[in-house]
Amino acid sequence: MRLWRYCIAGLLYDWLAFVYWTVVPIRAEEFGATATQLALLQTASTAFYVLNSLFMGRLSDRASRSRLARAGSVGAIAACLLTAQAGSMAGLFLIAPVMGLAASLTWPSMQGALGAETDPARMERALGLFNVTWSIGKAAGFAMAGWLDSTRGHAATLWIAAAAAVPIVLFYPRDVPPRTGQLQEAGHPDRAAYRTMGYVANFIAFGVGAAFQNQFYKYLDGAGLCNLGGRKTYFGLLLGVMFAAQTVAFMALQRGRGWTYRRSLLYAAQGLIAAASVALTLTRSDATLLLLAPLVGIGLGFVYASSIYYSLHGPTDHGKYAGLHEAVLGAGTILVPLAGGALADATGDLRMPYWLAAASTLAAIGVQEGVYRRRLRS
Repeated sequence: MRLWRYCIAGLLYDWLAFVYWTVVPIRAEEFGATATQLALLQTASTAFYVLNSLFMGRLSDRASRSRLARAGSVGAIAACLLTAQAGSMAGLFLIAPVMGLAASLTWPSMQGALGAETDPARMERALGLFNVTWSIGKAAGFAMAGWLDSTRGHAATLWIAAAAAVPIVLFYPRDVPPRTGQLQEAGHPDRAAYRTMGYVANFIAFGVGAAFQNQFYKYLDGAGLCNLGGRKTYFGLLLGVMFAAQTVAFMALQRGRGWTYRRSLLYAAQGLIAAASVALTLTRSDATLLLLAPLVGIGLGFVYASSIYYSLHGPTDHGKYAGLHEAVLGAGTILVPLAGGALADATGDLRMPYWLAAASTLAAIGVQEGVYRRRLRS
């Protein structure tokens, strides 16, 4: 029952967060934001998330994880309500760090609790269920946000998002004493290397996902695409199907055990992300965009599941490694879109963020292979 309460909390929190992060770039575009400003808006939030996740992950191994997660939900409510009143780009930039701070309180604490309370022999299934539920929240948030913004307006949409966090504050599981005599599996000899490989892969993969969710609306607008049902609604739908495919990947992975230490599968997932990112900028068909977007989501799902598994599948320091995992992916969401946005502004080509993302993904595979071969030599 506690696992399902964590799952529901993750679903509600991500639904809130990605309604927020769909409305914010739409609102910024209405204020005339450039591609670089869109990336910097994410940076203003994620910089707080990265730095604070490192601290909060370690703190959650010693303090009340329940209190930290509840405080994060209160912070997310505040960010939504403040953003609903913002009337300029300056206002969006001032409020965005509040959402980053809130997330850094929530995710390392929630993931650390899962790692500490779950038998390592059942980690794939527990993490799989957790990943499926928060990913459903993310996909649903994207899919619904554009429609809500179009029909209800941005302020009402953000108030609705804030309401989703209230059940978390009220019903989030309380802390339990650490379990004694916990079963521990023999450590995989390459676990440390795979943990590093997962971090490298996730750094780029989450940066690619951030580029799509924060900058692709501008690309679609400039290319004259997304004419099915209105641009805002189509943008939300496109992100919704992308992250619905991520959810399907999580569902498949939580049923199997043979994927966790297979670097060929890790590399293939990243190759799929790179190929689909380029293909999405080469089509001029709205329908084809909806068919290609799920390929990105499938790759993102495998990479994320691998990284969080390698972080939590150990006997101790679950909060520490959860915080590091979150800080690494957060750093990717800063640097990849920021570099892509700057390149787009410099060249005048709005496809550049996604071409750069593809090239960075392929380079990351090379780095991971180097990490693995160094482990073999040592």
